[in-house]
Amino acid sequence: MKIKKASEMIMSTELVNMKRVMRRLDMIDKNDVPLLKGKVSAGISASDEILTTELIFSGFFQELDPIQMAAVLSCLVFNDTKSEGKPPKDEKLSVPFIALQETIKRVATIMEESGMEIKKDEFLLKFAPEMMETTYAWCKGAKFNEICEISETPIFEGTIIRCLRRLDELIS
Repeated sequence: MKIKKASEMIMSTELVNMKRVMRRLDMIDKNDVPLLKGKVSAGISASDEILTTELIFSGFFQELDPIQMAAVLSCLVFNDTKSEGKPPKDEKLSVPFIALQETIKRVATIMEESGMEIKKDEFLLKFAPEMMETTYAWCKGAKFNEICEISETPIFEGTIIRCLRRLDELIS
């Protein structure tokens, strides 16, 4: 009985803190009714809902071409490695990746200030750039055997396929 009560209290605290985050990001109103951003966020399941919604509504993608968008979004769906968070060498990818990191830091700060248990550094490294160049080349028409050799850190073929499928789900 005590365990159940303690667990309900923890879940209740997490819920209150998440509501704070959502209010600060204009996803819900003061009565906890979902606004447009909240409804969009609820429809996202292939990546971090809050971060993805913030990217969409902040105009992050307006200056990017579709191939750059896909490459950046690959950071949101690729989570099979421990990343150092180093931007890609290609400027077409490094500039949007650095901007992505700024948005991640802003969202993490809001979550932290709202009482969520989050480690900013770990949250930042959760969105790894390792698949960016691979995704960019795939979208440009490279053959599968060519994209398997692009990344500096080896990525298994199955991981590449899984990431591209999740990317397709996110974009769709």
